[in-house]
Amino acid sequence: MKKLVAAGVFSLAAVAGMVGPISASPLFPLANGFLPAQSERVEKGNVILAQAMDPRVGQLEEQIRSLNGRIEEMSYQLLQMQEQLRKTQEDNEYRFQDLESGKSGGSGKSGALDKPVNGGTADQQIASNRVPAGDTAGTDTLDQSTGGGALPQELGSIRFDENGNPIGADANPDLDNRSASIGNDNSLPGVEDGLPQASQSSSASLDNPDDLYQVAYGHVLSGDYQLAEREFRDYLDIFPKGEKAADANFWLGEAQYSQGNFNEAAKTFLNAHQTFSKSKKAPEMLLKLGMSLAALDNRETACATLREVNKRYPDASKAVKSKVSSEQSRLSC
Repeated sequence: MKKLVAAGVFSLAAVAGMVGPISASPLFPLANGFLPAQSERVEKGNVILAQAMDPRVGQLEEQIRSLNGRIEEMSYQLLQMQEQLRKTQEDNEYRFQDLESGKSGGSGKSGALDKPVNGGTADQQIASNRVPAGDTAGTDTLDQSTGGGALPQELGSIRFDENGNPIGADANPDLDNRSASIGNDNSLPGVEDGLPQASQSSSASLDNPDDLYQVAYGHVLSGDYQLAEREFRDYLDIFPKGEKAADANFWLGEAQYSQGNFNEAAKTFLNAHQTFSKSKKAPEMLLKLGMSLAALDNRETACATLREVNKRYPDASKAVKSKVSSEQSRLSC
């Protein structure tokens, strides 16, 4: 019995002696506080890494903002180029339509209306029409003596004796009659106050609706929209029910739209379409009304107006239908 008790005491002492070395051993890091120290170092490393990445993140954000700005600038430039291309295509389409329908009027009329003629040019034209080609000497004499406007004529005849001495002269009676008919003011036939009659007839012909329309339409083609707007207003005031009243209303709205007066253009296109809904320009009037509303940031009404173009005018030209489709895509209708 005593031996068993002694053996138990020795066993307890041995176990107690082993606890100290075991706790000091690296196999038990929890006892030495190893894991908390390692965790603290990991957290400090994460903080340092995040601080090191902050400048890079800021640089990336700045680059993204810069790229977004460039994209917006390029998008704006692209829209401007598309608008210029659209105007060029429409201008060409309108010119082709006018050429096919015979509305252009011809180069002779346009030249007479657009280019005023001064007195000297008229004299040269009259002289060139009456003097044969190659007779330069006669032309020089004509310009120096009369300023142009009449051909050299026979003034009379001189009589000589047998020795060749002059003994008398006879005047040409036809020359006296012509001089009397012309007068003493050295005026040219068909010319008054230095202006040819062609210029005066051109000014007087502006009372003609066709001439008024062609003058205004020429200013649209040349890009003088402000003058074209005023001239189309004059045309509609004088000839509100003229043959080209529908076209004049359309081009009036187009001149306003090209100047950026979208509100006035929308009113003009709306009134024109209500009045001339059966005319050839009606599909374009409705199209331009939708574009004017879109320019006024009224997208829903603009989309509804554009949808009406194909519904009401299924036989509209390809150019009109193509423009309707492009506008609907641009507005995301």
